[in-house]
Amino acid sequence: MADWGKLKEKLKRGKFLEIAVVLLLVVVVLAVFFTSFGGGSAEEDTAASDFVAETESRLKSILSEVEGVGDVDVFLTVASDGETVIAAETTVEADGTVTTTPILVGGEVVVLEKKNPEITGVLVVAEGAENLGVRFRLLEATASVLDIDQSLIKVYAKDGTNR
Repeated sequence: MADWGKLKEKLKRGKFLEIAVVLLLVVVVLAVFFTSFGGGSAEEDTAASDFVAETESRLKSILSEVEGVGDVDVFLTVASDGETVIAAETTVEADGTVTTTPILVGGEVVVLEKKNPEITGVLVVAEGAENLGVRFRLLEATASVLDIDQSLIKVYAKDGTNR
């Protein structure tokens, strides 16, 4: 009961209102932070998904043409959504203040480069991969086409009994 008495006393002195305002400000700041920095936009997510789907499709198509390979399935994993490099102008004021502003043309930011997502792993499951020569050719072809290290690629034989 003593706790209720202290609470009533704080209410009378206005301290409770101050505490409530501070808590409300903290909640607002956290909400702004998480909406601003809490992950990529839907457009970025779609761009990464499109990159993965298109790359998987193209890789599946070309790998199925390798000698000794039948049906192929490909699965890619990526570490990021890619990166967009924009044109910017940097100015240094007399007081040492550095200001960087994006360059706009027609109200749109000038994009210098769009980098694809970083590929962190590739799984290739193919008919014919039980043959070590075929497996090696699939590994080499995948590494070459994607320009990644072979250690990121796993090649397995497809089990024909599950079909």
